[in-house]
Amino acid sequence: MVLPRHKLRGLSFVNVALVAIVLAIAVTAYFLFFKKDPPAASATRPSVAVQRGEVTASVSSSGTLQSSQTASPQFETSGTVTQVLVKVGQVVAKGAAIAKIDPAAAERQLRIAQQNQIASANSVTAAEETLSDAQDALEAAEEASASPSPTPTPSNGQQQQTQQSQQSQGQGQSQSPEVAVSNAEASLAKAKADKEQSDQNVEAAEAAVDATTLKAPIAGTITAVNGTVGSVTGGSNSSSSSSSGSGGQGSTSGQGSASGSGTSTTSGTGFVDIADLKALQVVAAFAEADAIKIKAGQAATVTLNAEPGTTLTASLATVSPTPTTTNGVVSYSATFSLAKLPANARMGQTANVTVQTAKAANALYVPSTAIATSGTTYTVTMADGSGTREVQVGVRGDSYTQITSGLNEGDQIELLQGAIGGTGTQNGQGRQGQLPGGGQFPGAGVGQGAGGFRGR
Repeated sequence: MVLPRHKLRGLSFVNVALVAIVLAIAVTAYFLFFKKDPPAASATRPSVAVQRGEVTASVSSSGTLQSSQTASPQFETSGTVTQVLVKVGQVVAKGAAIAKIDPAAAERQLRIAQQNQIASANSVTAAEETLSDAQDALEAAEEASASPSPTPTPSNGQQQQTQQSQQSQGQGQSQSPEVAVSNAEASLAKAKADKEQSDQNVEAAEAAVDATTLKAPIAGTITAVNGTVGSVTGGSNSSSSSSSGSGGQGSTSGQGSASGSGTSTTSGTGFVDIADLKALQVVAAFAEADAIKIKAGQAATVTLNAEPGTTLTASLATVSPTPTTTNGVVSYSATFSLAKLPANARMGQTANVTVQTAKAANALYVPSTAIATSGTTYTVTMADGSGTREVQVGVRGDSYTQITSGLNEGDQIELLQGAIGGTGTQNGQGRQGQLPGGGQFPGAGVGQGAGGFRGR
């Protein structure tokens, strides 16, 4: 059967559309599954030039402002506190009265000691007179025995001296002049020893009376009053700790009163705490890996959290030889003296300190992120496609590392990771709490370290 012409045309159009769809699907499948991907563009790393300048290495930590001179005096004798003469915030001079205890018992002991002193002094005087009489009697006896003439009859005065000596030494029994002198000398020696002891007892009693008034061992500001009127002191020695520093002078006028009900005991701590707030220093703890890099005399810079825009000049005064272990972490305390303090500086403020541990002037340097480390071998990748090159390194800062051999100024090298730690003069702070070097690139990140460079 022959179809009409218009039906043949419709059928041809449908066939053509179906063929077109099949071809489109085939072409798409070909490109998706069979055609190979074009070669990807080769990955490129940023490159930098080897430069010359100053490279510095440093370590950092945080600490607090502390007084360089503090004291916590306590009464040296026991008693009940009757007066408190200072208050918190008051500035006192060295030797100023702080508080008093009841002096009655100490004054009574002083009177007894003074009476014993008088008695011992009289005993010395009497012993000296007895010795003098015994010596006179001995001289008379020696003169009589040496004379060829008959022994003269002793005068009444000599008889009396001899009788007195015999009565004092032998209760009326006769003794030789030599023995009398020896006994008199022994009595005088004992009397003098008793007098010396009584003098010492008087000095101790006077000191005890003086100790009923507690005095400031240093000049400074009262930061705490730990005792009150009516409290009983324990009689411990004064406790104070101080280091070098200038002491401030101030007024001690006025009295501060303290009251309390009942009776309490003050012991174990100072009656007051005193600090010299005019001589502050920074005390910071450094991890053991950083502590071996610092030593007394090194220059440092300090910034205070309370004044972030101010950089202070400091010098490392001391590094503690004994460590402190906290949660298994070993650290060493370092003390820094400050050349000048801001007017608003206060004890206890947080301070960030950076110590310069090494410096290389007029040195070749590259970003630390351009150096790969394998054991003790350091390599860089040349940007000209010539491959890697072994180099020797010197001072390693946080962002830049000194190159002592293997490269020339102007050589182009590739960065292996990240970006350069900064441009221009560097004194970057290390990221606290991380391991030195990040385990791969020298200076890429240090626990409490910092470092940098100065370009030409």
